[in-house]
Amino acid sequence: MLSTATSLASVARFTLARAVPHLVKLFLDPDELPNRPPTLWLLADLIEAARESTAQDPEVLPDEGSVPLSPYKDEVLGVLTVGLKAPASALPAIDGLKSMVRTVGLLTDDELGFVVHNVNELLQKDEEESEIRHVTLFEQLTID
Repeated sequence: MLSTATSLASVARFTLARAVPHLVKLFLDPDELPNRPPTLWLLADLIEAARESTAQDPEVLPDEGSVPLSPYKDEVLGVLTVGLKAPASALPAIDGLKSMVRTVGLLTDDELGFVVHNVNELLQKDEEESEIRHVTLFEQLTID
């Protein structure tokens, strides 16, 4: 059983090492601007899968750096924050941020504050838009 858990962690780290830098690079490529929303959906799904693959006892915090997404969190946080600024990519960005926040041991208190600040700015900006969009944002923000 332990070897299976170790294998899963190795696969998760290898997958993240290949996919995350590629998706970040794709998001930042000006030629791929129309593909930003689907790129963020893929990144958000990858973050959630990484979170689920390393979900452990919530009472036990992982060792520093043992969360597979840790080496990429700054780049991913930056891309998701940029994604919040455009209406087309705001929902996948929120989904990705939600998964990052729910990943135990990934973000520091300062980084959590940064996420809250940016989502709060989006919600304040969104007050001028329709109620449907507002309800959709709140559904995305609900943490299970």
